[in-house]
Amino acid sequence: MADPFLNLKDNQIEIIVLSYLIKHPVFLDEYYDKLNDKIFYNPEYKKILSLLNEFSKNSKNITVETLKNYLPEITKETVKELVKEVDTIVYSKDTFLNYVLDLEDLYLRREIFKTTQNKNQEISNFTTDKNVKDIIIELEKEIFEITNFKKDTFEIKDFKSVGTSSLQLIEKAFQKKGKISGVSTGFIDLDDKLGGMQNSDLIILAGRPSMGKTALATNIAFNAAKIFKKEDSGKSGLFFSLEMSAEQIGLRILAEESKIESSKLRRGDLTSEDSSKLQKSFQEISNLGFYFDDSPNLTVGELRSKLRRYKKNYNISFIVIDYLQLIKPERNRENRVNELSEITRSLKQLAKEFNIPVLALSQLSRQVESRDYKRPLLSDLRESGSIEQDADIVMFVYREYYYLQNSEPKRKEGENNSTFQDRVTEWQEKCNNVMNDAELIISKQRNGPTGSINLHFNGDLTKFSNKAKGRDRDII
Repeated sequence: MADPFLNLKDNQIEIIVLSYLIKHPVFLDEYYDKLNDKIFYNPEYKKILSLLNEFSKNSKNITVETLKNYLPEITKETVKELVKEVDTIVYSKDTFLNYVLDLEDLYLRREIFKTTQNKNQEISNFTTDKNVKDIIIELEKEIFEITNFKKDTFEIKDFKSVGTSSLQLIEKAFQKKGKISGVSTGFIDLDDKLGGMQNSDLIILAGRPSMGKTALATNIAFNAAKIFKKEDSGKSGLFFSLEMSAEQIGLRILAEESKIESSKLRRGDLTSEDSSKLQKSFQEISNLGFYFDDSPNLTVGELRSKLRRYKKNYNISFIVIDYLQLIKPERNRENRVNELSEITRSLKQLAKEFNIPVLALSQLSRQVESRDYKRPLLSDLRESGSIEQDADIVMFVYREYYYLQNSEPKRKEGENNSTFQDRVTEWQEKCNNVMNDAELIISKQRNGPTGSINLHFNGDLTKFSNKAKGRDRDII
């Protein structure tokens, strides 16, 4: 029985491509990025291509006859075939490129065949240490690398091509009437600072527990999804929740949209009016392009594998990851700082690879609690690896009320009742004044300004909104 692998090659096309390069060596430079020796199956033909490239670098042409002097091992049959094809070739870029594409197709088929064969052996070998999940992830990664085999060669870019791309970004912003060029967050002041969430950016949103990181990230993601729908763009957002279940996040969103306290939703303590509002809100938002993946214990490799599928099927245009410290390292390092450094570098690569914004949440260390000045600083990230270095944007969410509510006055020794009550009243008034205040601190922005943004926070609905009245985005 014939080996099916041997059908995945074509000696004649390989000869024709080499003959074109001998007769028209200018193609060696013009189509350098396509002429990877991997696309040739015949080892002898690989050597010929290598020799042709060497001569081209030295500005020398080579004929079939001189080829024999530099490759004495070349067979007579190959020489005969080359002479025959060189004599009959008519100059045609289109024909040449079609032949090259045929070789690329055969190469990809060979690589996929070998990869799947190897994986078949691993699957049927029950003594291997790998589980099925590991094998599937490796297979997806290897197939992706095969189909992108030319993308590891980066060419120098002149300013004209770079400037053209930059002008396209400006034109995109201009078409939006000068508002933003990236993915809108739904928060006016934040969009003004960032220009929206930009493709290939790694954005870190950090804060201490209970500051509202998840709530704010959910608000941003959901606002963006509503804007996608309004613009009829067909784009979608994806929320990787490594901590909360998708249902828990869904409950928060329903509370925000229906304006029914989340505690009432959890208890099912609803009036008929509440039920009507809930159903109406659900109908309005149920068909948004907003997806969840609440798989726990994901590695960046697994995130990449999932995103590859989701992006193709759902046109994913940004992702949120909640949160950074729950991502598993690909391999155990000597300490957690190095593990986190590897994770943040990989997330930045992910943002560039898929050309989308990646919004990743991060916990802050307890050192914030040990000082009088509670607003977070960039230095609070430095015990968490290279987050500050790898991120394009670092934002902190801060609510003074969180600390104030835990600092209820205690009666001092010898203090009279009136003085103590005055202090309690003053504390209560201050709590009431800042209860709904939130601050989003942009401490790093690689390509823009830093500064603080004031937001309104509704704890009952776990919802952030623009601070000033009438400042809400017209989203839906």
